[in-house]
Amino acid sequence: MKINLAATLPGKGACRAIAFGVLGYFALISTGATAPPSDIAAAARAATEGVPEVSVTRLRELLKRTQRDEDWRNIALQLAPALLAAHEPAEALSLLNDPRVRNTPSVAFWLGQSLASLHRWDEALPFFQAAASDTAWPTRAQAIFGAAEMLRAVGKTEEALHTLAALIDDPAWSVRARLRSADLLLDRSDWTSAQRLLEDMNPTATGERKERRFLRGRLELVRHRPERAINTFESLVKKPEGASHALVLAALFGVADAHLQLKTPESGDDFLEDFIDRHAQDENLPELFAKLDELYRAERKPARVELEKWTRDPEQPRRAFAQWYRARIELRAGHRDRALQIFGELRKGFTKTAGTAAAFVEFARLTAEEGHLDDAIAILEEARALKPEP
Repeated sequence: MKINLAATLPGKGACRAIAFGVLGYFALISTGATAPPSDIAAAARAATEGVPEVSVTRLRELLKRTQRDEDWRNIALQLAPALLAAHEPAEALSLLNDPRVRNTPSVAFWLGQSLASLHRWDEALPFFQAAASDTAWPTRAQAIFGAAEMLRAVGKTEEALHTLAALIDDPAWSVRARLRSADLLLDRSDWTSAQRLLEDMNPTATGERKERRFLRGRLELVRHRPERAINTFESLVKKPEGASHALVLAALFGVADAHLQLKTPESGDDFLEDFIDRHAQDENLPELFAKLDELYRAERKPARVELEKWTRDPEQPRRAFAQWYRARIELRAGHRDRALQIFGELRKGFTKTAGTAAAFVEFARLTAEEGHLDDAIAILEEARALKPEP
């Protein structure tokens, strides 16, 4: 499992899309409405100050009161970026599809952002490409970068690299374009080209320096030199200041992958268990536990101490994930009855979320194999009710 290192759009999830300074865009939006521009500017100001939720509330009120289409359009163009910054992409998408703003030049970019944050990569791509083709668009480079990220998300590595090449000589985007290009090259195991890119840059921002360091660790993994990669990855996890959450997780998974290469999964699971122990409600618990289970599968006799401890701990949702993966260990050990018992306990006691829907699907499969088809269908209906991602 690989965490997407793209700097993220406002929103949650392990594989988030891109962010291009959503808040900085407010300064580019015209406030030439006949409604008092000062009111619109004041409502939008909170977003530039890091509290977009306040802007959303104020701009919604202005939108309700306005009657003229021109006023509505100008307020909507302030509200959409605020909604994205406040993690409300579905509402932003609905707003941007309104005929009153649909043909505004900047809307293609924000439609791309909204769809990307909803993981609708294929649909987002043409909007970013349309914004990138508009030479009058003041932040066209952001749209180019967005198009590259969507191409990467749908597995079109060569096209993504070609798109990023347009930013290599842009002083404001050169480092980001090189970092992302190096990451893509490592995806296809072209470590020599990636190494040239990493050496031919001088990042000054702390986050970019840490990302280059991470990619150097990845490069060592691709070269099958895991012992060199481990120290790099561990240092990023232990000293995360200035690194994005996605980068810290990617480094954590890098530690796990390095230990898998070294055939020392027991050491890798210790590192991952320690992180989960200290971050009981991390938004990426599904990915963390899946990676931990990958290490457990590689062990001859995986220890269950931490999982058993977490199943007794009321901290949710960690407890539910611990129950799920403890049941998997029991199942692999041939203890089917015990696994079914643990799944049953999970079903009875957990405040359910979309992240555990797959656990219910597994439980339903086991239940059906036992011949209890009605029970299996009931469990699947519970999984459906959790509204998991497709």
